[in-house]
Amino acid sequence: MIKQIFTLSLLIIALLSKAQTKEQLPPDAFFSCWKASYEENIEKTKTEVYRPCTYSKFRPSMFRLEIEFFKTGKCKYLKVGAADNHYYIEGKWSYNNKTKVVTVLDDKDVLTYKFKLKKINKEFMKTISLN
Repeated sequence: MIKQIFTLSLLIIALLSKAQTKEQLPPDAFFSCWKASYEENIEKTKTEVYRPCTYSKFRPSMFRLEIEFFKTGKCKYLKVGAADNHYYIEGKWSYNNKTKVVTVLDDKDVLTYKFKLKKINKEFMKTISLN
């Protein structure tokens, strides 16, 4: 009888920990490559708009932020250098399911981006910048 209670307890703990892990993931559409669509930002509500990197209707721009999120907790984003050269930085992201806040750290664990997911689907990602 004690063995059965112990086994059942382990099963419940395993299921609860798996459910908590799953809850900490953003929606599936998040796991993609996103480019800033500055032209669509809504200043009044501080909403920033991103489109998939494959979006073909971007206007010409000197630099357009690009960030790609992976399910592994890693990400990479485009950065502009001092000589106007563009290069990728490898980073990592975290997500708080309750607040819908995404935090991006660079390769030295320095906060780079922090934003709240306002709305997301395969066509666009709308965020509110928190930094």
